[in-house]
Amino acid sequence: MSPNDPHEQDQENKSGETVECVHCGLPAPRPRDESEPAFCCNGCRGAWQLIHGWGLEDFYSLRACEPSETFADKKQSTFDDLDDPKLLAPSVVKMVVGPNGVQLAKVRLSIGGLHCAACAWLIEQTPNHVIGWYSAEVQMHSRSVQLVYDPSVVRLSELARLLHQIGYRVGPFDTSSERNASEQESRRLLVDVAIAGFCAANAMWIAVALYAGAFTGIDVSQRELLRYVGVGLGALAVLVPGRIFFRGALASLRMRIPHMDLPVALGLLAGLLASVYGLFVATSEIYFDSIATLVFFLLIGRWIQLQQQHHAGRSIAALLNLTPAAATRVDEGGVLTRVPVREIELDDTVQVGPGESIPVDGTITVGDSFVDRSLLTGESRPISVSVGDQVEAGTDNLESDIRVKATAIGEATRLGELSQSVAAAAASKTPIVQLANRIGGWFVSVILVLAALTAIVWWRIDPSVALNHSVALLIVACPCALALATPLAIAVAVGRLAERRILVRSGESLEQLAKPGTVFFDKTGTLTAGRMQMTAWLGDDDVLAATAAIESNVAHPIARAVAQYAKSKNAESRTSTDVNNRVGVGVEGTVDGSRYMIGGMKVLSPTGVAPSQTQQSKIDEILALSSTPIVILKDGAVAAVLGVSDPIRSEARDVIGQLRRGGWSVSMLSGDHPSIVQSVASELGVAAEHALGDQSPEQKLAAIQAAKGHGPVVMVGDGVNDAAALAAADVGVALRGGANASLAAAPILIGNSHLGGIVTLVKTARRTSRCIRENFVISIGYNIIAALLAMTGVISPLIAAVLMPISSLTVLTMTLAMPKVQETQVTLHAEAKP
Repeated sequence: MSPNDPHEQDQENKSGETVECVHCGLPAPRPRDESEPAFCCNGCRGAWQLIHGWGLEDFYSLRACEPSETFADKKQSTFDDLDDPKLLAPSVVKMVVGPNGVQLAKVRLSIGGLHCAACAWLIEQTPNHVIGWYSAEVQMHSRSVQLVYDPSVVRLSELARLLHQIGYRVGPFDTSSERNASEQESRRLLVDVAIAGFCAANAMWIAVALYAGAFTGIDVSQRELLRYVGVGLGALAVLVPGRIFFRGALASLRMRIPHMDLPVALGLLAGLLASVYGLFVATSEIYFDSIATLVFFLLIGRWIQLQQQHHAGRSIAALLNLTPAAATRVDEGGVLTRVPVREIELDDTVQVGPGESIPVDGTITVGDSFVDRSLLTGESRPISVSVGDQVEAGTDNLESDIRVKATAIGEATRLGELSQSVAAAAASKTPIVQLANRIGGWFVSVILVLAALTAIVWWRIDPSVALNHSVALLIVACPCALALATPLAIAVAVGRLAERRILVRSGESLEQLAKPGTVFFDKTGTLTAGRMQMTAWLGDDDVLAATAAIESNVAHPIARAVAQYAKSKNAESRTSTDVNNRVGVGVEGTVDGSRYMIGGMKVLSPTGVAPSQTQQSKIDEILALSSTPIVILKDGAVAAVLGVSDPIRSEARDVIGQLRRGGWSVSMLSGDHPSIVQSVASELGVAAEHALGDQSPEQKLAAIQAAKGHGPVVMVGDGVNDAAALAAADVGVALRGGANASLAAAPILIGNSHLGGIVTLVKTARRTSRCIRENFVISIGYNIIAALLAMTGVISPLIAAVLMPISSLTVLTMTLAMPKVQETQVTLHAEAKP
């Protein structure tokens, strides 16, 4: 045996006495040297040595749970499974860019052994002592931890083994774990409610017997027996189901942060001590029936609040669950099997029929169809997809069967990442939520002082009621509603917006939108429909056919417009070769031995070629019609001129008008020709000085930064060139989300591609802000009135226990009754004709 073997230590322990293990609290052999720590096993010894070696001894003083609850199950785990992507699913490892461009891995895992804030603190401090481990972020509510690490330095299995060594077990994170944790929490609380109800009911019957005996006579021995049993029931109610309040109060004291459980715990403790004291002083009152009933009502109120919170969470989860629950998997041999989506793994192939939603991100391996991508991109028209094309989860297959090989599943899909962001926004601590928490902390401190003053004043007036009034104050003046209703209002608003396909990824954005400021709109694809139309042509049919042949090789809105126009004119089909798309300049190619160059006016500058007088007149005419001129060079000479335009959205004028009437200043930022931007601005009622054209991404960013300091700044855009401005604005809104860069930069995505969503956002933000202010007034006003009634002796502790949850329920009801999000109605004008 090794010297560290606990069995050998036990044999060497001559006295046979045991002491508590310094890490887990279980019985351990007493060490021969009293100055040495005692351990029950080598696992605890290793955890203790690691924690002390890292200088994290504060863990033991911060720990708010029983030590024996902290150490995880000691059974052997197969950590190497975590290094296998197939065995790790659904905890998909995602690559992110870290400091200095280092490629880091990020993964969320379930974690067992969490019991209190000290557990989270210890885990989040651990990466500071491991090379290659950048961060660990614990989510207590979902019993999970997000790890960010350098896979070239340390493996995930090594991190899991290290966490196991300090007392916590990790495994693949299942999205159902949070729901299971909520259900377990609800069941535990229901058990406590049942125990408290049993104690309260029997304590009340004993109290009735004692009160009846006081009038009709009762034997002294029976009276004492009933008093002892009654106090025992009261103590059982306080110490067993009521322990939840003491646990919160102890954590509050240890972390030196005032908590709403602190006054409740003090009130219960005061009532219990007074009852125990009354057992030995015949003339003193005992409060066993009151404190038992008090615990029962307090737990009932907490359970109702918990159910409301879980209901709100489930509502948001349901709104975000936009992928199908089942999928058709193509097994070996082509066998089709209907399975739950959670069983789909990477590289599996699924078959999606017409009318079905695609369950995974992946690549089409079989079939051609049309896909509705409006949720993710806002594109109102279905797009054609075929073998080799990428498709995303949550989009709809419209026409025929396709087979898709999964490249991302679950939360790793683009829609999954969006859903996670929205869920995080619902729980985010916005400035007003943080203010509510600070007010709640000060409120608790004030109540404790007032309770002490109430006891002192009433002790001088009538000592027999001093404790009653002080306990009533501690119970009734609880800022639960203040702390609960503010984040709930944010969660409800985010969830209801998600139902309208307006995905809010930052709760703070709603708070910013509640106040008028400046809103900048991109033009193309935002104020305009984003669908190019060819509106003018000057040239012969041969050039049109050659232009269409070259443009057919390019996936660009202008190219599609040219091809569609040529088809409508029955242009002859030609074959193009050597096609080269020069991004930002144009496209060139060869048709029938002639070299063509197609692009905007910029293509003329390096060549020195000038259009003819007739061609220049056509260009001026196109510009006057708010269209974009395109020139076609054939063998170095201007052979034709065409015009393309993007029609203004039918609802744009009314949306801008509603924003301006709401106090917002509206501006336009566009990379298009200044004359076109000015023409669109004039038609939409935007002042000329606020319509800026020919704007580079850097100039858009500068305009956003210059507008700050005059209220919130909102940027609405859709392209890669808008990404910097979207990120710099106080609130970025991606209207179409067509470009990944704009989607990543914008905290809000309007997935239905309707401009009215901007007005809907603003109205919802104002409504939510008003609801929060009303919650503040009701909660604080209710507590002030209730505190005065308790201090003056109008209400008893029992009535206080009944009244306390009513304030929370009132605010919850008001929040949940907040008017549902309605799609903003705008007048539809005929689309502008360039």
